Amino acid sequence: MNPRRFKSIAWLPALLLVTGATNRAADQVDVGGIVGEPKNPGQAAYVDQITHMPPGPVPGIPEPILLWPNGAPGAVPDANGIFTDEDKPAIYAFPAPAGGNTGAAFLVLPGGAFTNRCMDNEGVQIAQFLNRHGIAGFVLRYRIGPNYPTRATSTLDGHRAMQFIRAHAAEYGISPDRIGVIGFSAGAELQGDAFYNSILAGEPAAADPLDRVSTRANFSALIYGGRNLQHPADAPPTFLFNTIEDGSHLNVEVPVMNALRNAGVPVEAHFYQVGPHGTSLSPGDPQLGQWPDLMIRWLEAGGFIARLPGSPATAP
Repeated sequence: MNPRRFKSIAWLPALLLVTGATNRAADQVDVGGIVGEPKNPGQAAYVDQITHMPPGPVPGIPEPILLWPNGAPGAVPDANGIFTDEDKPAIYAFPAPAGGNTGAAFLVLPGGAFTNRCMDNEGVQIAQFLNRHGIAGFVLRYRIGPNYPTRATSTLDGHRAMQFIRAHAAEYGISPDRIGVIGFSAGAELQGDAFYNSILAGEPAAADPLDRVSTRANFSALIYGGRNLQHPADAPPTFLFNTIEDGSHLNVEVPVMNALRNAGVPVEAHFYQVGPHGTSLSPGDPQLGQWPDLMIRWLEAGGFIARLPGSPATAP
C-alpha cells in the first residue's frame, strides 16, 4: 500500500491509513476506517478494493463546501501559519437522484475518536446508500484533535452544517423539515452534543443569515454511539443500532433508548448479539448488514420519507 496515494485525496486526509491512533496497538492499521482485520466478507472485499485503487482523485467525490468561506471561528493555523483543510470545516453534498428524490436528507457524521474521521465507510458510503433510497446525504468534515481538543469546536461545526443544509434546502430539492442526522461512534457522540443536548433555535436578529436558522434535527440515527441525554423530551425521533459485544457503546445507547421511551419520543433499537465496534454498513454480512434497510423501513413507517415503489427496502 502506498501512503502517498492517500495524501492526494482532499476528502480523506490521513484517514485511510492511521497507525497507532486513539491508543491502538502500534501494529494495527485502519483501512477505510476498519480497524485491524476485516470482520466479514463484505469488509474484506471493501478493503481489497480500496487497497488496489490507482493513485489520483476518486471519481464521484464532490468538492467540499466550506461552512465558513472566510475562515471558521477558532481556526488554528499550523506551525508555519498555514490554514489546512483540517482547519476548514466543510460538507460533501450527495444530492438524491432527481428521479427518486424523497425530499429528505441526512447530515452524516463519521466516527474516528475525534482524532481522525472514517470519511469513507462511515461517510461517503453512507451518503451513497442514502442516495439509493432517494435521500440526500451531506458528509461533515468537522474539526478534530490534536489541534482542536475541545469537543465544543466539533459541536459548532455540526450546528453550522445543519444550518447550511436547512438554509439551502430548496437548492438540493429537500424539505427543510425533513432533515435528519446519522452519526457513527464519535460522530454519534458529536450528534448527542449538537442535536440532543444543545439544540439552537436560531437567532432572528443575527448578522449571519445562517445563525438565524434552527439546528433541530427532524429525525436521528445513532449508530454504535451517543451521549447521555440532558433533555430527552426535546430529542428527535431516533433509530439505534449497536451490538451486545460492543459493550462500552451499548452502555450508552441503552440509557438513550430508555430516556427517549420514558419521554414519549419515538425510538426503535436493534441490538445484535455478535459484532465488534465499527461495523458500518457491513455489506455481505447476513446479520449486521440488515440495519441499514431496517432504518429505511423505520423512516418510511414514521412518515419521514415517502415509500418509493420498487426501492431495495420495499421490494418484495
